[in-house]
Amino acid sequence: MAQLVQLPVSTHPDRSSRLSTILWWLMMLCSTAIVAYGVSYFLATPHDRHFARYIVPLRLHIAGGMGALLTGPWQFSQKLRARALNVHRWLGRFYLLEVVVGSIAGLFMSIVSKQGPATHFGFGILDVLWFFTALQAYRMVRRGDIEAHRRWMIRNFALTLAAVSLRVYMPLMLGILHWPFRPTFITVAWLCWIPNLLVAEWMIRRQAL
Repeated sequence: MAQLVQLPVSTHPDRSSRLSTILWWLMMLCSTAIVAYGVSYFLATPHDRHFARYIVPLRLHIAGGMGALLTGPWQFSQKLRARALNVHRWLGRFYLLEVVVGSIAGLFMSIVSKQGPATHFGFGILDVLWFFTALQAYRMVRRGDIEAHRRWMIRNFALTLAAVSLRVYMPLMLGILHWPFRPTFITVAWLCWIPNLLVAEWMIRRQAL
């Protein structure tokens, strides 16, 4: 089955391959679960008056994220690239288009997000980086620099997975740690993407060794 990314050379290639497969499936299952959750925003108007007021940019942001989550994992499938390169390319174009839509709408939503400047900047920087890393990935593949393209795609999808991280941290902080909503939301505005990006950089550097 598909692999997430090429892991560093290992003295146990079979173990490395199994780990890659497990990580790929975990990534796919988490992405699919968040997409299923996102569908609810298109079936009815949110009860939250704040979200309802900005329903158009909210839905554009969610739609972009859903498309990116569904297609993103397949961009890391070595088998798909080897057997159907054109499919990989068209999925990549669709993925980048979804990121552009989601990041621009998300930037607007960050400006009107609850809890003030801390969340405006937290989510805003996320959306700017989400757009920028997609642009860089596109520029690198247009130049024919596949390795640089792959590195930027790893960074970009790590930011796409902020949609998953956010929905892991929020219930943990609110339901288990019993944090109040305000500090939870402010913390998650940064926590949902900074560790993801750090892990992506670690993976990139490990593969370069």
